[in-house]
Amino acid sequence: MNPSAETESIPVADDNTAQMTPPSAIEVDVGKAMPPVLSQSLPTLEPQAMEVPPIDATDAGLVRSLLAEGMEFVGNAVLRGPCSVAGHVEGNLTQAQGVQVSVVVTETGRVKGDIVAHKISVMGHTDGLLDSGEGEVSLHDSASVHGLVRYGRIQVNGADLNATLERVPSARKSR
Repeated sequence: MNPSAETESIPVADDNTAQMTPPSAIEVDVGKAMPPVLSQSLPTLEPQAMEVPPIDATDAGLVRSLLAEGMEFVGNAVLRGPCSVAGHVEGNLTQAQGVQVSVVVTETGRVKGDIVAHKISVMGHTDGLLDSGEGEVSLHDSASVHGLVRYGRIQVNGADLNATLERVPSARKSR
């Protein structure tokens, strides 16, 4: 093969004869490798400050949270609506400021951390602070609770309770 040759011959059959004749050359236009550089700069979007109205847990139930059985969550969550825990949480579940939410820990649920909510219902296992403030805490017969429980009202139905109980007096004066 001649190193100075720029094309390689490929035998092609001629329709009129049975002889093979080499083509003169095959040329393929491959286009430009890169697009031309734009002389003008590309437009950019400027961020705009938007105020997001606070979400109330009593509105339409659009902010429900569920940690399904078999799921694990590590970290802290700020709740803006009802929350149900059937999986495992290692961290704190806290209601957003100015919102009253309920948290349910189901029979398969486990929470290692603090729960701060207006209404707390436990059927599974918790280890940490349960703080309902002036709200209510319900501990069902399948519950296992360890730590500190702060409540306005409490209901215990045969739960495994190894916790310090602290009643939070109501800010409303009874007449």
